[in-house]
Amino acid sequence: MLRIVIAAAAFLAMNAASAAGPIESFFHYQEPKPPVAGDCDAIAAAIGRHATWYGEFGGNRIDSFSQSRGPFSARGCFPSQYACEAWRQAAISYLYEGTLLYARCRPLSDS
Repeated sequence: MLRIVIAAAAFLAMNAASAAGPIESFFHYQEPKPPVAGDCDAIAAAIGRHATWYGEFGGNRIDSFSQSRGPFSARGCFPSQYACEAWRQAAISYLYEGTLLYARCRPLSDS
């Protein structure tokens, strides 16, 4: 019994000594960050317009903490089709059970 009391006291002392201990960090809500897309002008200048991929996305996002719904859209350019598709999938995951309206990747030269 004494060991349990000593262990609990040590845990609480460590938690009180640190700025954001295990207990505070457990209850601290951190909203997920939206996916980041590249600048079309900069990427097209670096690798050429014919090699640049353009992605766009739209939907309704559900906040997992407050369960509120709000619109979310993003667009940007990428140096490869793979990078654009990875960004598109990250954007779909960011909706958190929200409604997907559109998501596409295409070569920038097609637009």
